[in-house]
Amino acid sequence: MKIILGIIKDFKEVAMLINKVKLTEAEMKEFAEVFAYYDYGNEEIGMVPYYPGYPDRTSLVNYLVAMIKTADEYGGIYATSDKKEGIVILTDTTHPYPGIAMIKMMWRMMRALGFKNFSNIIKKFQAGGASLEKTYRENKKQFVQIELLAVRKEYQGKGFMRPLVETAFEVAKKSKLPVIVSTDAKLKKDKYEHIGMKHVNTRMLGEKSFMYDLVREA
Repeated sequence: MKIILGIIKDFKEVAMLINKVKLTEAEMKEFAEVFAYYDYGNEEIGMVPYYPGYPDRTSLVNYLVAMIKTADEYGGIYATSDKKEGIVILTDTTHPYPGIAMIKMMWRMMRALGFKNFSNIIKKFQAGGASLEKTYRENKKQFVQIELLAVRKEYQGKGFMRPLVETAFEVAKKSKLPVIVSTDAKLKKDKYEHIGMKHVNTRMLGEKSFMYDLVREA
């Protein structure tokens, strides 16, 4: 009985309402590292090898910090609790970041990678065809996008991904918008599907490198 009650208590804590948070510089780097050092297994390599310096992932971490820092400045980060077991960064095309935010983020990303490497990464993202984001924008369709989702290592496998994804669902529900996400890992794709998203396209970026596009319709 104690075990059951403990499980229920843990579930309630995970299922609690998720709020926007601010991160410290150290927390930004920690979540960037969690994302950058993901284990893809033997069947695929993701996008990681395309970043300069691979197998060292410092440039990728700095690139991700640039994104996280900008989202932090403009209120785009949600966390599972004050403990920040996991975070999700969301963008909403009906409430876009101001132009200056995008300029700052692009500048930070270019500083992290170098202009040429930054340009090559953008081209690589586009190599497998149009992303769902690009298709929606071209068709002037509004949406909420999961830009980044990361759970601290000590909390992985404990159900913290679901409330983060469901936060995106709730944000989108208010404006009756679809939720979209692109991921370069099949295991992540499978988890998104399990939580309620639909896999609609796979883009091949290179040998053993794929991007999976998923959507949760409004």
